[in-house]
This record gives sequence, C-alpha cells and structure tokens, in this order.
Amino acid sequence: MGITSSGLSSGINFEQLIQQVQDSQRRPVVLLQARQAAYQKEISAVLSVSTKLSTLLAVASSVNNPANFNVNTVSVGKTTAGATLLSATANSTAGKGSYAVSIKQLAQAGKFAANGFVDQNTSAVASTDGTFKFKVGNAGTEYSVAVSAGTTLQALRDGINATAGSVTATIINDGTGSNPYRLVLATNENGASNSITITNNDTTLDFTNKKVEAAYAFTGNSFTGTISSNAGNNYTGSTNKTFLIQAVTGGAPGVAAYKYSIDGGVTYLGYGGAAYNASAGAATSGAGIVAANAATAIDGSGATNEGVTVDFGATGTLVAGDKFSVDVFAPTLQAGQDAVVVVDGTTYTKSSNTVTDIIQGVTLNLLQADTANGLILSVSSNASGATEKIKNFVSAYNEFNTFLNEQLNFNANSSQASALLGDPTLRAIQKKLKDIVSGQIPGLNTGKANLSQIGITSNSKTGVLTVDEGTLSSAISSDPEGVRRLFLGIGTPSNSAVTFVGLSATTSAGRYGLNITTAPQKALLGGASNVAFQDLSTTGLTLAETLSFSYSSDYTATTPTTTSVSVTLTAGQRINDIVSAVNSAFATQKVGLSASNDSGRLKITSKDYGANVRFTVVSTQAGTTQTGIGSVGLTAQGADIAGTINDHSATGKGNVLTSNSGFVENGLAISTESASSGLFGTVAVTRGVGDQLVSSLAAYTDPTVGILTAKSKGLQGTVDRLKKDVEKFNARIEQEGERFRSQLVRLESLLGKFQSTSNFVTNQLANLPTFGK
Repeated sequence: MGITSSGLSSGINFEQLIQQVQDSQRRPVVLLQARQAAYQKEISAVLSVSTKLSTLLAVASSVNNPANFNVNTVSVGKTTAGATLLSATANSTAGKGSYAVSIKQLAQAGKFAANGFVDQNTSAVASTDGTFKFKVGNAGTEYSVAVSAGTTLQALRDGINATAGSVTATIINDGTGSNPYRLVLATNENGASNSITITNNDTTLDFTNKKVEAAYAFTGNSFTGTISSNAGNNYTGSTNKTFLIQAVTGGAPGVAAYKYSIDGGVTYLGYGGAAYNASAGAATSGAGIVAANAATAIDGSGATNEGVTVDFGATGTLVAGDKFSVDVFAPTLQAGQDAVVVVDGTTYTKSSNTVTDIIQGVTLNLLQADTANGLILSVSSNASGATEKIKNFVSAYNEFNTFLNEQLNFNANSSQASALLGDPTLRAIQKKLKDIVSGQIPGLNTGKANLSQIGITSNSKTGVLTVDEGTLSSAISSDPEGVRRLFLGIGTPSNSAVTFVGLSATTSAGRYGLNITTAPQKALLGGASNVAFQDLSTTGLTLAETLSFSYSSDYTATTPTTTSVSVTLTAGQRINDIVSAVNSAFATQKVGLSASNDSGRLKITSKDYGANVRFTVVSTQAGTTQTGIGSVGLTAQGADIAGTINDHSATGKGNVLTSNSGFVENGLAISTESASSGLFGTVAVTRGVGDQLVSSLAAYTDPTVGILTAKSKGLQGTVDRLKKDVEKFNARIEQEGERFRSQLVRLESLLGKFQSTSNFVTNQLANLPTFGK
C-alpha cells in the first residue's frame, strides 16, 4: 500500500472505509477458497481409495496365481537311521501316491589341485613364455591362458577366472610346513561329464602326479640332525594329508623310539602299523628308525605308509616330543560324479542334485546319500493353503467394501457427509467389483460357474461376502480344477497338441478357432533321412575330426549374438560316443542345441523353435567314412509358427501364436510342437474372479492412465484453476483499493484546500471594521 489517507481534513477514516469495501469484494474469493478446500479433500479421499484398491489388488493377485491352487503336498520320511536324505515339492500335475526312494550317491563337481607352491604372488610358476590350456568334459571348449617368466600363482588364478566361465580357480593354504599354496580348479557344474582336462601346461605346476613332499622338522625341535623323505612321484595313496612323526623316547636315530600318524595327528600308530601303545613305548616302536637302513619305511613294515619313507641322518640326538612332517599330495580333491537315485526299484543317474523328471510334477532336492537305507515319499492333497488364500481375499474385499460405503454414504451418526458422497466414479467401481464377485464367470457355462457354488455368497444390500468354510474346503478337495477355474484366467484348447500360454488384460471370454498355416520348426541337420550323414553305429570314424559350430538364438535381430563351439572327435569313435562328446560341448558352452543318435547317424537339433534360431557347422574332414558334415559347411535355421485365431491373422514367434490387438481375442497366446498345419480346434477362454479383479483394479490404480489417477488429476486441475482465480481476484481488489485510495487522497487534499480558504475567509471577515457602532 503505497498511498494512505488519514482523513484529517474530512474527519472520515478512509482506510477503514477502503478495508470494508475490499472485505465486501472478497466474499467471492472466500467462496472460491472454500471450493478449493473441498476439492482438496476430495483429492485426498480419491488417493485413499486408490491406496485401498492397490491393497486389494495385491491380495486379489494371490487368487490369480495358479501356484496357490496347487493342493498337492509332499511329505518326506526319514530313513530307519533317522536321516533326512532329501526335500521335495509338488506342483498341480503330481500324481498322488507313495514312492520308495533311496539316494546312492550325490552329484558333485570335479575339483583338483596342483602340487604345493612356495608363495602366491612373488615367485613365478613358469620359466618362459607359454600357455596353460584346459577344457571341461571330453569334448568341451579348450581355454588358454598365457604365462611367462613373471606369472605368479595369483596371476594364473586370475587369468583362468577371466577366461573360463565353466571353471573357478582358487588358491588354498593347506597349512603344511613346505610349499603350502595350491592352485585349485573346480568345475561350476556337477556331474561326471564335467571333468577338467589339462591339455597343455607350460608351468612348473603338476596337476597329474601324486607326490611326496620334502620332510619338515618342526620349529622348536631339539634334534639337530637331518631328516629327508623320498620326495617325488612316490605317493600311492589317494587323499591329500600330512604324515606326522614324533619321538617318544630320546636318543640317537638308531636308539630313539617314535610314533607316527597318517591322519594329521588324530590317531597314532607304532611299529608295524599297529595302534600306538604308550605303555609298550620303545619296545614296539623303536625298531623303525635306525641309521643302518637310511630309507626305512616310517612304520618299519610298509603296510600303511602308502609309499612314504624317511631318512634320519646318522648324527644328532632325538629328544622325546621332537616332531617331523611329510606332506603328500593327490591332484584329485573331489571327482566329478552324477547323482544316483533309486525310485521304486528303478535306478536313475542325474548330473544335478535337483531332479525334476523322475516323478511327474515332483521336484527332488537331494541332500544326503545313504547306500543302505531309503525312505518313503508321499504325495497327497491338502486344501488348507488354497482355502486360506481365498479367505484372505474375501476379508480384503469386505474391508475395502466397508471403506467404500463410508466414502459414498452420509454418516447419520456424525451428521457428516464424506468428500466423495455419491461420487459416480466410485459408484461405478463398486458396481463393477460387486458384479465380478457375485456374477457368472464369463466363459464358464458348465460345472462351477460362480462363487456361491463353493460357499462364497454376497449380501445383496451391503455387498459383504460370507464364506462357508466347510463348503469351500470340500469343493477344493473334491474339485480343485473347478475351483481353480472360478478364480483364474484360463484358456482350454480342444486339441491336445495345443498348449495354452496366456491372456492379456483385454482378452474377452469366449471360444476361438485355431488354424495353423505354417507349423513351427526347429533348426535341424542330419539324421536318418539325410543319407549324406554316415551310419556310425558299427563302424567308427576313420580319422580324427573336428566339428566347429556357430550358434545364434537371436538371428533375426539387427546385431545377432553368436556362440562358437568346437568338438574334437577321435578316430574309431562310434555314434554314441560322438553324441556324448557333442552334447558335452553344447552343455559346457550353454548353447541350445542337442545331438542324438538317429539310426546310427548324427542328428543336430535346436532346443527352441523359430527363425531366431540358426546354426552352422563345418568339419575338418570331408571323407565319406566320417560324420558326413563335410568341410564345406552346413546351415540350419528354424521357422516361426504362422496362423489365425478366431479367423484373424495372429503373430507367430517360435512355436507361440499370439492374437493381435483390435479384436476380442487380443492377447490370447497358444503354442504347439506339432509339425502339421491345418485346423486345430478351439480354445475356450474363461475369466475367473481373481483374473477379472486384477485386470480391473490395475486399470483403476494405474499411476499413469488409471481411472482414479485421471480423476485425481482432473480435481487437481480444478484446484489449480481456482487458485489462479483467487490470485487474480485478490490482485484486482488490491488494484481497485489503490485506485479508490488515490481518489480519496485527492479528495482529502481538495478538502484541505477548501478548509484553508474557509479559515482565511472567516479570519478576514472577523477582522472587518464594524460599521454603525
């Protein structure tokens, strides 16, 4: 307020007058602000409804999950010895019954180590430039790591880990007295086929021979003489360990008595390998160490020494308690092996301890082997899990329904109306949800078609759902598939060659015809029908042959990725050995190809369908007595499925055909592995309660295009406009006030001048002479 009028001339408080005028003008502003606050309350209420709907959506998703309607349960017994050998789970396809299971052997990864080395990162493991090469499996990819005179044990480990994804290299310190550091190579996959083979070794590390290390005298010994072992490739045992020798009575090497341990000091033996007898002492133990036989076996008889001998020099005196050690080393720390499982008398060999293909629908997680004892695994039905999920859903629905009624209706007790009283959007949402939970399931015309048939009924006035637990539990136990259809979105093909894949949120219930115009194809080469491929069932390869594959699973992409696989076959190998070698290489490189014996001929097939799958293969041999692949090279590519759904063109990728948008069947997806084309019957689509609710609730609460999001944005837009209107109104009132104030200032000035003139005239008149007196 830049100008003020005091009203001294007129005697009127003009500022008070201006304020009264502005207050009168601001009455519309107060109304606008009241509307603004009301809309803000409505926005808050809408956000609360959206939050409640999101909570309901999360619970509804649980009854739209097929896994939650799996009533099969597995119980795993213990062995007679009380051991738990495995755990197991069952899906909805598992057959009920009991199975006798025994685990003879667990699958494990291959693991082996080099001989001991002096340090990790100072001394070199190679004396000149060269390579360290290895592979996994008989025909796995060969990996190569460059080494030089400066390559340390740690550098070699890092090079191996950077090169090979199928092998992990580590360094261990075994705590031995000499050369304690060992490079350990372990395969990353279990199974007997995943063994590691060193194909070239230009280092000083020995991964092949069993070794006896140099003898080591413990620090603190009194003995000042010498001790040596038969160090070298002399160890005949199979495990890595330390032999301990300890003097039990003192004296010269030919007089002192000793005991020794072949298990690191857990137990001790005496002369001849008998258990050490402390009371017998020197009488039974002293004959083993004499200066005259310098390479005497440490137990004096050779029965348990596993090829290890020691030599005490002729000088020096042993004192009771003096200790010495000899480390022995075997490269194989753990042999790669397959799991061996016996189920109902049939033996199965598996490369993994997670087994999914012995008992239908049951996954076995093997934990422990027991060659002598087995257990009983039982698959039975348990409706409690599905019942609980449905009850939780009903509870969440009722909670939301109560909340929504409070938002929509007048509260007579408090005489308060909610911000969303009678809101048409919420009324529509309420009606939609009520129709879903109480109505007929779209597409279900026979059997169970609404929730009331499984004990879930709706109050026609309040919309509250009530559960008859006995009826519900009985329905789940007796007809789990019928209950499942009441909740899930399902497509049921009439042709067994067709598999339902999925729906979209907008797929309408109904029955839709299928017509496959182009059958899906895998990429395939060779086999019995290809006479160029040789029959190697009785006669093996004449010459060694290397097959080089290049595989892509995204060939139609702008920049496809490829994986190379090389397999070296040896002369004389027959078809089964060839198939094994090729599959081992495929598994190592994790490519989606599979080799098989097709009437004696090699057959290579992709695991997936479609034009994205393509591979080439070329051989180093072109002879007719070889595989038949030849040195020119061959190429195979799959083909995508093509066809129509509901007489509308659909999109095919691999062996999956998906309906296009713009039609009622939009998003319906099916698959087939059939090699035939033509009519494939129909797919009946049903939309269960859980499926419908998830689609509807997601549409209501979507943060970008949801109905409630749009409503909230619309209300916020109104609030923002009202705010601008208030600001404009206030600005106009202030402008009017300033204009009025300026006028009053001018009026006050003019009145002041009039007052001055009046005073002057009055004074002048008072000073005029009075005539007639």
